[in-house]
Amino acid sequence: MTKSKIPEFDRNGWPLPNEFLMELGRIATMWAYLESSLDMNISKLAGSESLTDMRNFILITHANFPQKLDMLSSLCEYLIPQFPRLKMYPETIVELKKAQKLRNRYLHNGMTINEQTGKIEMGVGTARGKLKTSVEVVTLDELKIVPIEINSALRSLHHLITGKKYPPIWELRGGT
Repeated sequence: MTKSKIPEFDRNGWPLPNEFLMELGRIATMWAYLESSLDMNISKLAGSESLTDMRNFILITHANFPQKLDMLSSLCEYLIPQFPRLKMYPETIVELKKAQKLRNRYLHNGMTINEQTGKIEMGVGTARGKLKTSVEVVTLDELKIVPIEINSALRSLHHLITGKKYPPIWELRGGT
């Protein structure tokens, strides 16, 4: 389909209510920030002098997230004698894994509106050794937590690498 053939129609509430779509978009955007930052920090820990060195991009960009966490852990462990603050890397890894689990939960499972209840539902399943499936109601508040957790992991990674701590965005903007 070309740009000139994109159908014009009211996209309001399609395929989910706009407020849900906005939070899902925020999750995806925050995840992109986190993964880019992780890639960049792995490159720096591996000794890259330049963020434009395409060799690092080639080696890191197609690795999956668990592989990137293994790279980060190994590099931190190796570099602790030179940079003692890296010894806090296990806490950052825990935060990164928590963020990944939440992101995967909401971006890897489809959501629909239950026409009878008006609630948003998500089919969830796993087939690791035993098949488990369920349909769960998703609230807007559940979705709002996810980018906050991703941001927390991002700030933890930044603190690990640079030693600088930044407050969360809601504190900077006068929220609670």
